[in-house]
Amino acid sequence: MSSRLGEMLIKESLITPEQLHQAVDHQKKQGGRLGTALIKLGFVKDDDITSVLSRQYGVPSINLKYYEVDPAVIKLIPQDTAVRYQIVP
Repeated sequence: MSSRLGEMLIKESLITPEQLHQAVDHQKKQGGRLGTALIKLGFVKDDDITSVLSRQYGVPSINLKYYEVDPAVIKLIPQDTAVRYQIVP
């Protein structure tokens, strides 16, 4: 996935090939995901990665800051489970 993500970001002119190379080097040294490395290095924003991955996988994305989750629904899923699986009820 990393190379496809990088290729898509380059194709959309969000990063340069040199920035991709730097991010891959950072990823190899620090570990983690390519998208995280690109964000940490300041080459892209979180929303850029989300948008590209959404299109890559054909899954719509939403920005949760525009939604309010009903507190009763939040109580349905234990907090540790929500954190572990990165889910929002």
